[in-house]
Amino acid sequence: MKYRRVFIAFVIAALYAGFSYGQQSADVSPLPCSDLDFAYGGDISWVSAMEKQGKTFANAQGEAGDCFEILSSAGMNAARFRVFVNPSEWSAGVWGLCDINDVVTKSIRAQKSGMKIMIDFHYSDTWADPSHQKKPTAWDDAATVDDLGDRAAAFTKLTLERLKAAGVDVSWVQIGNETRGGMMTTSSTGQKTDVNGAMGDNYVVIHNRCAFAARRAFPRVKIITHFENGQSALDEKQIEVLKKLDFDILGLSLYPEYVNHGGYWAPDVNGIAEKQYKKCAEYMNSFAKEFGKETMICEIGVTRIETPSNGASLKAAFDYIKTNVPSCKGIFYWEPECYDGFNHYRMGGFTRSGQPAPALTDIFKH
Repeated sequence: MKYRRVFIAFVIAALYAGFSYGQQSADVSPLPCSDLDFAYGGDISWVSAMEKQGKTFANAQGEAGDCFEILSSAGMNAARFRVFVNPSEWSAGVWGLCDINDVVTKSIRAQKSGMKIMIDFHYSDTWADPSHQKKPTAWDDAATVDDLGDRAAAFTKLTLERLKAAGVDVSWVQIGNETRGGMMTTSSTGQKTDVNGAMGDNYVVIHNRCAFAARRAFPRVKIITHFENGQSALDEKQIEVLKKLDFDILGLSLYPEYVNHGGYWAPDVNGIAEKQYKKCAEYMNSFAKEFGKETMICEIGVTRIETPSNGASLKAAFDYIKTNVPSCKGIFYWEPECYDGFNHYRMGGFTRSGQPAPALTDIFKH
């Protein structure tokens, strides 16, 4: 009996270790989670910060209402929320909260409005993008890449368990944000570090441990790997890395509007460039054929959405990708509820009166 108890304890410990430190999720078969044919989505992470600062919202008829209900009525059926590890007071004020508590609250509201949920892990205390892939301050002392991966996986697990406890069903989990060059590549202050998630084996370790944790929390979840510049094909190194990743969907950001005017980047007068969104569609089809996986546009946006040519270019890009890319399972507008230059952002989808712009409503029609 003594040896039997020891054996059982050993098995339990081994299972726990596999959950905490396993790099792959071979024992968890991913199943289709979302019952959506297509996600007409939006990243509406700023909504709580806007409400805190007194911003209000109205439907197309000018009737005041809840932002989530307005977007849902306009046709949005999916919401994406970014989550930071421990945002500072400054970051929370400027970038819109986005800690676990805030994400849970927004996810509950979105789900009640009939939306499916995507959680976008930045694995940082602040913004993660191609120019800034900073570790959270609390993880600066990670001694090895394994240690860093374990901490990221533990945070993934904690966040998703909090969502599950609140009754939120997560359909997609995005591991890192715009990570063509890797994730957590510097210290929290932007300094070089030997312990990082640079694109290559380090990235694979961290990504797969987080994916493992996500599948344990929600076995039917779809795992998204997210890269910027959807109009640009991947290089050979990135392709080799993708072959080692545990993921279901390649998510892309698509902002093919800015052009180089003599050394500085400015919006094209005609909005989203046709040449660029067609290049993105071509690459998505090529990727799907090579990897046999789904694709998604996790971020898209246009400046001056009320300008007829710009609004029409958004609609054209949306319709072209949806029609010509069979592997594409959704398109998410980035901060559609943003208006009147909130946080100096000029690519929101609402008018200055806080209503959905006609071009935004057009792309959500289905």
